[in-house]
This record gives sequence, structure tokens and C-alpha cells, in this order.
Amino acid sequence: MPHFSDSGRFGQARWYWTAPYVAVGIFALTMLALVWLLQARDVETQRNAVARDVQWAEQTMRLHMQATEEFLGQAARDLAADALNLDGFQVRANQYIANNGELVNIVWVGPEEVVRWSAPFDTTDWLQGDPLSANQTEAFYRARDLGRAAYGEAYMNPRNRMVLEVYVPVRHGREFLGAIVGVYSIDRMVRHLVPSWFDEKYRLTLLGANGDTLAANSGVRAIDESVSYSIALDPPGNGLTLRATAFRTASQLPQMLPTAMIVGLSVIVLWTLWLLRTHVQRRVQVEKERDRLFNLSLDLLCIVGLDGVFRRANPAFERILGCSPDDLPGRPLLDIVHADDVPFAVDQLRRLADGQPVSFEIRCRGVDGSFKWLDWSINPVREEKLVYAVAHDITGRKAAEEALRAETTFRKAMEESVITGMRAIDLTGRIIYVNSAFCRMVGFEQEELLGSKPPFPYWPPEDLEQCWQNLDLTLQGRAPVSGFEMRVRRKNGERLDARFYLSPLIDSTGTQVGWMASATDITEPKRIRAALESAHERFEAVIDGLDAAVFVADARTDEILFANRAFKSIHGFDAVGRTVRGVAVPQPERGDYPVDPRGLTPADLPRELFDGELQNPLSGRWYHVREHATRWVDGRVVRMGIATDVTERKQTAEVSRQQAERLQRTSRLITMGEMASTLAHELNQPLSAIANYCMGCVTRIQGGNARDEDLLSAMQKASFQAERAGKIIRRIREFVKKSEPRRGAVQISEVLDDAIGFAEIDARRMSSRIVSEVAPDLPPVFADRIMIEQVVLNLVKNGIDAMSDLPAEHRVLVVRARALGPRAVEVAVIDRGHGIGEEERSRLFTPFYTTKTEGMGMGLNICRSIIEFHDGRLIVDDNPEGGTIFSFTLPTEIASERAAVRRA
Repeated sequence: MPHFSDSGRFGQARWYWTAPYVAVGIFALTMLALVWLLQARDVETQRNAVARDVQWAEQTMRLHMQATEEFLGQAARDLAADALNLDGFQVRANQYIANNGELVNIVWVGPEEVVRWSAPFDTTDWLQGDPLSANQTEAFYRARDLGRAAYGEAYMNPRNRMVLEVYVPVRHGREFLGAIVGVYSIDRMVRHLVPSWFDEKYRLTLLGANGDTLAANSGVRAIDESVSYSIALDPPGNGLTLRATAFRTASQLPQMLPTAMIVGLSVIVLWTLWLLRTHVQRRVQVEKERDRLFNLSLDLLCIVGLDGVFRRANPAFERILGCSPDDLPGRPLLDIVHADDVPFAVDQLRRLADGQPVSFEIRCRGVDGSFKWLDWSINPVREEKLVYAVAHDITGRKAAEEALRAETTFRKAMEESVITGMRAIDLTGRIIYVNSAFCRMVGFEQEELLGSKPPFPYWPPEDLEQCWQNLDLTLQGRAPVSGFEMRVRRKNGERLDARFYLSPLIDSTGTQVGWMASATDITEPKRIRAALESAHERFEAVIDGLDAAVFVADARTDEILFANRAFKSIHGFDAVGRTVRGVAVPQPERGDYPVDPRGLTPADLPRELFDGELQNPLSGRWYHVREHATRWVDGRVVRMGIATDVTERKQTAEVSRQQAERLQRTSRLITMGEMASTLAHELNQPLSAIANYCMGCVTRIQGGNARDEDLLSAMQKASFQAERAGKIIRRIREFVKKSEPRRGAVQISEVLDDAIGFAEIDARRMSSRIVSEVAPDLPPVFADRIMIEQVVLNLVKNGIDAMSDLPAEHRVLVVRARALGPRAVEVAVIDRGHGIGEEERSRLFTPFYTTKTEGMGMGLNICRSIIEFHDGRLIVDDNPEGGTIFSFTLPTEIASERAAVRRA
């Protein structure tokens, strides 16, 4: 019975302790279930709201993208109708990009998959002349085949920016002219295509076909994954999904408050019940827990005497310093202190001896010889003559502090070394930060700028209104992305131009606390730009003022990119934009170029392409055309051509050539006229001899005493005289007949023999003697035989005339010929006459100037023209023995062949 009673009481006691716990648990579960049902209903309501908002956002984005398609389609139609040029394209595209922040580029890609036009003009993603990549050509040709806008796959461009491209085909009738490409920044799409209130409520993300996140409007605030909704984005399709997830509220306390209160009250009740039960047990375990805390603590715990000797240490010493707790008792604390920190540690021990608690940081040595930083907190108990110490390992924190200090120093050095001025203002416009570069720019010290409010001391008084407007735009967050220019007044009164770029100043909590501005001095760039614009205007004025027609054409497409006024007046003022062949510009055939201009690359530039004279097939006028391959302002290879009208010069040259030919023939006739009497006398001798020989033969035959050998001798002499007379007549006939110049291989010795043969008749009449000094084995010259014979005859006659006043025995004229290497032959006519003075020599080759009383003054001028026609030179020198030396050079046949090969 007693045993049963004890068991009953024990069971009843257990029930007394268990029943309250069960009741509290049932109550807590019931309340939590009710709260859960209410919250689930609220979550469902939020999901429905998210679905409506996402559908509205998707419709808004779709309308924006359709509007962009319409803009690109209109540009494509204008381009196909040739109603849009490069400047118009840049203006339209830049304005549309500025008004639609989600767009980063608008590009025209030609049918050959090469970028032709690109906006904005300073972009580096799409350069003119760049080809499309493999993943871009698919959408390009899909737009061409479908005849409507086609979207490509989203991809990461070289600047690590996720982009999406829409291709709108450009067609003129059935002709495909390429596509207008709009390039979306997916990151900007989720930021700019939805209103700002949407960003405050949801995290909006664009997901790819594989479910990967392409862009999000925010990645800072926490989100509630349970309240989200996804919808397909079409256009562009391609598996893109728009997903919105609600942000968590700033505090989950209102939602969690009922649950927390229920759980809290239940815990308090349970804790109260438990406290009663465990009170006795905890008192028993206090000693065990104290020892366990001492042994298991991660910090170093020890007891040290006032003399600085260890009495007890916990196992953390072995884990941190490698010192066994059993070896430390009896060792002084200073044994493990770094030698440099010993004086400081001694001072702290003295304060402990005086009963003062201390806290300090020192380096302590481990068993392996390494040192670690320990943060000591020590309290003395003077009545026990002991101190209780706690040390925390702060080696990692010290390393982090050192790294942070080094990074801070590095950032400070960078800040002081940049040349861009940095200025920060708070949301009221007060300056809260300036770097040294900004101070150098405005001439004020940091102390003068920090804390100042507008108007700032560097604002010029004459521009205060504009400065206030710029500040208002900044504080309202409407400052242009490209920044704005502002006039700055330095402290010394100087003025400079600066460009300010604004960005929000965000603190570590993600809250905007002001605006950061970077300022760049653009005074010199503006001056240079103005100078360049002025130089460009002067350049265009000079180019337009030229009589020569100047044009620049694309080497690959033949499109005219630039033309001056003279070119437009000839080929039409609409020539720019058309092709060179389309406006009938005189130009060489492809085979006349040393290389095909269409295959040139920037590495081959600059290069001369053509230099020659061409005739316009329509007007018949002649132009001297010179073409040069160079690089255009946009980097492509172009042909620059200069065409000068030389029709009048060619006509004048042709008339001059005809006159010169007639004058040369006249000169020869005059020369022959002067020699007519002498030639008649010269011909009379062989004719008389022929008559005498023939009459002698007749007489002998009639007398019957003719012998064959006598008759044969007489007839041979008569034949010789007849051949002599015929040679004289033939030589005269060839000399005076009119013929076109025919250059060929000629033996100069034969030319000199014929010319001297003519001149000897006149020389005998003038009692003069001609001496021929012709070097043996002279190479043939490339010349016209009759023209060179005329030159030699003229020079010989002048030399004979120049010696007319000398005694007969001194009238000796030397005709000399020698080789000047393998490429030229020199002929010299040397007389011993009265010579030529300096004044006469300077006018010697002037037309109609002569030193003879009966001369025409044309002989030497014609001679020089003939020699220059043969690529030679006619030179006049003084004869050291008295008189004059006329010499000229002629190219050999070998030299002429090499020159012909080079010209070919």
C-alpha cells in the first residue's frame, strides 16, 4: 500500500507539471493556426495585386517597344526613299535615344552586313565598317525574310552589358537595303520602361529562355519570394519573361507581431514553470558550469599574481599560443611579451599593483616563435593578491586594420593625384566634400569651400542665374546624363569653362545623402575646338575657292562623300551621296590603278593611285587627274581625287607643236636656200664630169680606136660621179621633206657624216676646215635622224660663221662625239671664233634673238627644243683655246628601253 501511494503521488506530480505545458501548447498552436490562415489570405491578395501590376508593366513596356519599332520603321522608309542623310539620321537617332533611356544605339546595317551609320556618334560599340557577328545575322536575315521587325537573342556585348536588338528591314521596292537596328539595354529596360512607384514596390527582373536573370531594377532590398508573378514579354518573345517580386516591408514586425506575442506569452508561461523546476538543479550545476566555461572559453583566461607570475591558465593558451596550461604556472607573464612591448606591459602591471583595472593590447610570443596581438582586460583583487585576466586574439583584426589603413592611404593618394575635380553637396545644396584637384581648379582652399551654401564663391556674378538653374536641376535629379557646362570664377578673378557630371551620392545603407559632381576644365579643349572649327571653315573656303575639282569617294562603294564647289558646278550640286561613275567623273579604269582601291586597308595608307590626263566622255574636255588613297574621318579608306581642266593647255601645246614643226621645216628650207648656190656649183662638177666621160667614150667609139678597158674605166668614173650627184640630191630631199618625228636606234657617226657632208660645201666656200673626232664603237642613240642632223648642221654653220673674221689657216671646226657611260652619248661642236659674252649667253636661246645681221634668231631655240624632246640637254661653254663649245647629250637605246619599262 505505501508503495502504491508513492507511485500515485509521483504520477500525480508528473501530471501537475505536464498538464500546464499541454494546455499552453494547445492554446499556442490554435492561435498560430488562426494567424496563419489570416496571413495566407493576405498573401493571396498581394499576389493578385502583383499580377495586375505586372500585366500593366508588361503592357507599358510593349507599347514603348512598339513605339520604337514605329520610329525605326519610319527611319527605314525615309532611308529607302533617300529622304534621310547621315546628318539627319544622327539628329533623329540622338534625339530619340536621349528621350528613351532604354535605347543605347540606333544603327543602319547595309545588306552586306556591315555597319554604315551609327548613333550616337561617339559610341564605341557599333563602329562604321564593323561586320555583324554570327548571332546577329540570324535576326538580320529573319527581318529581311519576314519583311517586318525581328528581335534577336539577348546577349552580353563586349562592354559586359546585356543588350537586346530589334531589326527593322529597309526595302526600296523589292530591293533589300539592309536594316535599322535598335539596341536596347536590358538593364535600362527594367529601369526606364516602368514608373518610379513600381521600383519602390517590386523587384522587376527580366528572365531569359533558360530562366537566368538578365537584368533587375534593384539588387539591394530584400524581396518576398512568396509574392511574385511572371508573364511572357512579347515582343520581343524569344522566351523572355518579366517577373515582379514584392519587396519585404521595412519591418516584418506588424505581420509577425501576433505570432511573436503568442509565442512570447507561451514561452514566458513555460519559462516560469520551468524556472520553478530547474532552480534547484541549476544551483547544483553552477560549479561545474564555471569550470566548463573556464576550460571551454575561446578567449584566454588566466589568474596571475601581483608579481606577474601565472597561477592558472585555461586550454585556450595552447590553441592560440601553443603553450600548455600545465607549463604556464610559475612563469612570469613578461616571458611571452614581445620585447618592444615589455616597457608598456610593466607600466600596466604597476597600475594593477595599485588596484586599478587595466585594458591594453600587446604582442605575445607563441611556442613556434610567432607573435600574435592579444587584447587584455585585467581586474585586480587586492585582498587575494591576484588578478583575473581575459585576453582576446585580435591578430586578424589588426591585419584588417592595417590593410584598411593601407587602402585608405592608397585611396587618399589616388584622390590627391587625379586631375578631375570632385565636389559633393548634400540634399540642401551645401558643400560637404571637395578634393584637391577641385581646389586647384577654382583657386579656393578646402576650408573656404566646405560648409558653404549657394551662391558658391566660384560662381561668376554675371552667370548667377544660369548657375542657380544648374543647381536646381541637380537637386531635382534632372541634370543631363552628359553633364552641363558652367563658367567658373577662380579666386584671382580668372574665368574658365568646366563641365560638371552629376551622380547620386549613396551611403552604406543605400540612402541618397547628396549629389557627387566631377568637374573637368574644358577651357583649352573649347579653344582648340573653336580653332578647329575655324580652321575647317577656312579649309572649306580654300577648297571651294580652287578652280580644280576636288572630291572624296569611298574606295569600296564608290560613294562621293565630299566635293568642292568646282566639282559640284561641273557634275551637279547633288553629287554628294551619288557614285563617281554615276556622275560621269573622268577617272581611270580599274586596270590603270597599281592596286585595286577596293582591297586597300588602313595599314596600306597613304598611297598614290593615279596621276595622268583623262578626257571627259561627255564634254570632251581634258583633265589632269590625280588620285590618292587616304583615311577618312570615320576611319574608312577613301579615294581623294583632284581634277584640273587642262583643255586649253593641251590645245595650246598642240598648236605650239604644230608651229614648231612648221618652224623647223622653214628653218631647214632657209638653210637650204642659203646653200642653194653652193649646191648648184657642187652639182655642176659631177654633171660636167659625167658629160666629159660620156663624150670621150663616144669619140673613141666613132674613131674606131676604143679599147674595152679604157671604156670600162671611163664609164666607172661617170657612174661614180652620177652616184655622187644622186646622193647629194637625195640628202637634200630627205632634209627638207615634211615628216613626223620618228625616234629609233641611230648610229651617231652616220648622222655626223651626213651633216658634215652638207656643211663641207659651205665650209669650202668660207675657206674653213671641218675635223671629225668620233670615238669608235659608240652605242646607238634613240633619236630622230633628220632632227639631230638639223641640229648638228645648224651648230656647224654657226661655228663656221663665227670664224669668218679669222685667218684661213685658223678656221678649223671640230665635231667630236664620245660616250658618257652606257646611258648617254655627247656630241660637241667646237669653234675658235670670237666667243659669246655673258649678256649674250643669257639671251642666246630667246626666240628671235640673234647676233647675225641677217639671222632670224630661231635656230638655237629650235635646236634646244629638239634636244629636250630627245630627253637631252644643250649646253654652251667657253673654248679654252678661244671660241665656243656647243654640246648636247642623247640617250642611248638601252637607256630609252629602261625608261619605257619604268613608265609601263
